[in-house]
Amino acid sequence: MAENFGSYLKHERELRGVTLQAISGATKIHIRFLRALEDNKFDELPGEVFIKGYIKSYARTIGSDPEETLNVYEEFVGNKVVEKNIDSANPSNISAIKFLGYALIGLIILILIFTTKSLLSGPKKSITKNLNHSLLLPEKVLEKEKSQEIKNNFQKKVTKESIDLANEQENTKKKVEVHKQESSLSAKKQERIIALEKTLKLTIKVKIDSWFNMTIDNFREEDFILPAGEEKSFFGDETFRLTIGNNKGTELILNGKNLVIPKGKKNVVKDFIITTKLID
Repeated sequence: MAENFGSYLKHERELRGVTLQAISGATKIHIRFLRALEDNKFDELPGEVFIKGYIKSYARTIGSDPEETLNVYEEFVGNKVVEKNIDSANPSNISAIKFLGYALIGLIILILIFTTKSLLSGPKKSITKNLNHSLLLPEKVLEKEKSQEIKNNFQKKVTKESIDLANEQENTKKKVEVHKQESSLSAKKQERIIALEKTLKLTIKVKIDSWFNMTIDNFREEDFILPAGEEKSFFGDETFRLTIGNNKGTELILNGKNLVIPKGKKNVVKDFIITTKLID
């Protein structure tokens, strides 16, 4: 049994053999946010909306059910994260509220003193009343201004964090796209060369995000994630040993022939051996 939600996530990821770098590349989520999830440090994340979005993307990438993972999150954490983030994000606000509380208590004591004096000295009643009013009015105005200032500062901080996060994700997305284009051109050239030398061609197509671990001819290992709608081809001489992290929506084609994928526990198929015998 996991001690907390972060350790539960890490266990599910390691069970499927997926790296944090692979999840970050597929979801465009900064790796420090993924580490914060696994370390159960929710106060280092932007907010509840982002946390749930990250959890869904994380679960979908490793081949787990996003809704089931969210339910586990609610059981471990509940709504305490939101309160914790708001409280920890504004320690100065707490000090300001305490100050206002002390000021209000002091004001009440002054009012009681002046009221007691007015009861003891009848002729001075009107003077005391005017004095109480003159003291009370500035304090109420100050309290209202302080509350509005606290609210404005909090809104500005949340807005700035959201903008910074969006910019960071956009920059990461652009870098990934450029790297992807460069890698695609290089991979196509290498694929043409390999295709002329190898006797087996295995093409993997996916309808939903899935991760794979492959050993080709017992010496070359591949570990990768395929996003939904994409495909990838591999070439070998004799054997492919394939582990599929999510066999739903996965299609395997060996030398032009569709293969039947065996069923696995929790959609995970381990050590599926593919040779020329499957197309004989």
